[in-house]
Amino acid sequence: MQTTICALATGAGGAVALVRTSGPDVLRILNAVTRRQNWEPRKQIFCTIYDGETVLDKALVTYFQNPHSFTGEDVAEFAVHASPYIKGRLLELLCAAGAVPAKRGEFSQRAFLNGKMDLIEAQGLCDLIASGNKAAHRLAMSSLDGKLSARLSDMRLKITELLAQIEVRLDDVDEEMTPLSDEFVRGEITSVLTHIKALADTFSVGRLIKDGLRVAIVGAPNGGKSSLLNALVGFDRAIVADACGTTRDTVEETLEINGQKIILTDTAGIRDHSLDPAEREGMRRSVRAMESADLILLVLDTSRPLTDEERALWADIEKLGKRTLIVENKTDLPRAGYTLENAQNYQTLAVSCKTGEGLEALKKAVTQDADEAHTADGLMISNLRHYESLLRAQTELESALLRLTAQAGGEIYAEHLRGALLHLKDLIGEVTPDDVLGVIFSKFCMGK
Repeated sequence: MQTTICALATGAGGAVALVRTSGPDVLRILNAVTRRQNWEPRKQIFCTIYDGETVLDKALVTYFQNPHSFTGEDVAEFAVHASPYIKGRLLELLCAAGAVPAKRGEFSQRAFLNGKMDLIEAQGLCDLIASGNKAAHRLAMSSLDGKLSARLSDMRLKITELLAQIEVRLDDVDEEMTPLSDEFVRGEITSVLTHIKALADTFSVGRLIKDGLRVAIVGAPNGGKSSLLNALVGFDRAIVADACGTTRDTVEETLEINGQKIILTDTAGIRDHSLDPAEREGMRRSVRAMESADLILLVLDTSRPLTDEERALWADIEKLGKRTLIVENKTDLPRAGYTLENAQNYQTLAVSCKTGEGLEALKKAVTQDADEAHTADGLMISNLRHYESLLRAQTELESALLRLTAQAGGEIYAEHLRGALLHLKDLIGEVTPDDVLGVIFSKFCMGK
């Protein structure tokens, strides 16, 4: 962090671009490109940027004095006109004056290293920038605003205090202190373990909120799969026709339902006797889509009896063990009686793609898990590294309880408490190795 870095902080498009520089030489570089000497921190100044003896642009420039900046260093931000030439030339001038191009995420990494944010907050910032829907935004904000960090800090503090009480008694050779009861130790460990388990259990849904819920629409030909896709996305995305086998390939569309990212895949109808190689390949892709989906919508035409192909498909779905909704389509037509084995174990929804009946209830059911999955204080995790660290801390605490039950002695279960504490510190970023930090921040966008 002895160098001064610079980068474009805004994306393509728009009328104004932001160029940011951070480091020990910011003031000298700022003076060089603006020929201005006096800067009041955190006050935006309208000034000229010079390229030799010519004027490059008229810009709004803000100087932030350390430590009162995003990175904790001296920072200058140039709001310039978004001409590709102006942006590129300004970066060249900054580098000519002594700055170097920033790496991906280097501004955020410096903020972390300077104690302006912990690692969870930094990763929350990255997720916030990438968030494309309301649920992902809310999830990222819970990390960025420090709520998740505060919860983990409470866990860490509780383990630290318990460990201190155990260790001071291990050093009490004269046995002057009152021994800790096993019930007290077990209660303290169990309390932290409960919170860790609850938080770790939110990962499966948190990941889906962050990356999107993959939903496969499957069924027999002419069951109304493409009609359902079109009804959910709100326009004619897939071709609908009376002839069987209209959909030969998977058709994918991303949309937002109840503030959550949903990736819908309409699949080719599955039947025993396909007409040609193209339809058979479409059916193979349907099976792959079903196997990789997070949620399956089995679409059944209620105006006709179940076919053998539908019963076979249902058997295959049950074997997959994935979350499945049974969608009884064409409720606007007279209903034919049928029985689907074990259907009572699955949620069934009646819809009509023609009239729109039941579509809102279906949308609510699709997002139900994500709506309900969070801890009592509304927290959720979506980062694999966070999940793995929590699992390791959970394993250590469970081992501590086993040692405590086995009367193995304070030295033994205290070691497991230290292990759990280490994993929680790694989660927040207190003991994370530099090479791991490099991998984490390399996933950030340029200029952040």
